[in-house]
Amino acid sequence: MMDSYDVQGAGHEDTLKLACKTSLKSNQLLDMGDIDSAKKMVSMYDQLMKSGNFTAAQNKKDKGEFIDSISELVELCERDGFIPRYYVDSPKDRVDETILDLQNYTKTLVVEEMNLGNLIEGAVREMVREENKEEDEDVDDEMLDFDSIEEIKDQDFDEFNDFVEEESANDEEAIAAIVKSGLQ
Repeated sequence: MMDSYDVQGAGHEDTLKLACKTSLKSNQLLDMGDIDSAKKMVSMYDQLMKSGNFTAAQNKKDKGEFIDSISELVELCERDGFIPRYYVDSPKDRVDETILDLQNYTKTLVVEEMNLGNLIEGAVREMVREENKEEDEDVDDEMLDFDSIEEIKDQDFDEFNDFVEEESANDEEAIAAIVKSGLQ
């Protein structure tokens, strides 16, 4: 009985002892066949249990649905899961409403719009036409005016060839230095 009920203080303990003695006495009277006395003892047992809050209904009412320790919290999380999963058919916030609106718009556009293929093809043709128009404008801007071109002289070619030969010689010297330092 001490393990089954929340016994707090000497008064509770005394009431529990009286209830236990009454229970034993009622069992003895039933064994002897004294039904009337046994009824009185059972009635007294019930009154003692109620007065001490030792009935199951009162114990449950007193205990309530509160979590008293970390172990109960852990048990609850392991039993029910960490995040309660509820399905709510309506949007929860503005983002959900926006997503739902976009989904409905896309569904309506794809399912109910009969001329969608022709609209897309027309838009693609217009985009290609605009690109071609821009390319033509770019070519017109890049047309060279032959009068503004300077004449390339033989001296320019000679200078360029000298530059290439000089760079080639510098590269060969650098490679030779690297190979020589690697061998040592």
